[in-house]
Amino acid sequence: MLKQLLLAITILLGLGSVFTNADENAQKKVTETLNLAVASDFAPTTEQLGKEFTTLTGISVKITSDSSEALLQMIKKGSQFDVYMSSNTNYPVVLSEEGYTNESPVIYAIGTLALYAKGKALTHTGLDLLVPGGFSKLAVANPKESQYGAAAVETLKKLGIYKDVEAQLVYSDDVVKTLQMVESGKIEAGLIAYANLSDEQKSKAWIVPGRMHDPIKHAQVTLKGGNAAASEKWIKFLETDTSRNVMMSAGFGITNMEEVAE
Repeated sequence: MLKQLLLAITILLGLGSVFTNADENAQKKVTETLNLAVASDFAPTTEQLGKEFTTLTGISVKITSDSSEALLQMIKKGSQFDVYMSSNTNYPVVLSEEGYTNESPVIYAIGTLALYAKGKALTHTGLDLLVPGGFSKLAVANPKESQYGAAAVETLKKLGIYKDVEAQLVYSDDVVKTLQMVESGKIEAGLIAYANLSDEQKSKAWIVPGRMHDPIKHAQVTLKGGNAAASEKWIKFLETDTSRNVMMSAGFGITNMEEVAE
């Protein structure tokens, strides 16, 4: 009887130790955070990816979103992030060359350009709007700062109308603000990031064929001083089928995680 009692106590103490360790591990996972600096057009998609990542790894995800250029300046001024996710390849390369990164930048997605006009169904009639006289003002992101803006200009040149409509273009700092300009009703239409549109807006937008402009390559890079282990898990996570499905559903093209040619 005494032996049985001692055995029971030993088992209970052992279970208590197991539960204590489990609680500590759970607490450790909950408190671990991956800090991401994310270009504004990819931020909504990152929120979805972050939930999947947290479920898989137990690591929470904190997202700081702004234009790629603004995030670049924040990093240079000392803001600490684990991973920088740009909507272009240029800025990650700049950080790599200036010694801010652990590794070379890699391409993680291809952006999609779309023509959107509030209240208009352009799914099959986008080209009808992109003609001289087809619009009074057209919102585009700054082509010097945004690949979406550069792609918009390339598209207009490909259509042979750029010189005719150049005076009607209204530039914004980034693609999110471009969409806001159209939604406000101040600008009739805009060439914007397809991924930033809601499902309803996507159903009315015209997707610009990829042949109309150079690929909109998004690159990311891990940063020095950050959570290296969590960063590597994030990079690998974006190569999974789960991540690819989320990105494709949002409107991004999928590519192999290849290094950016510097």
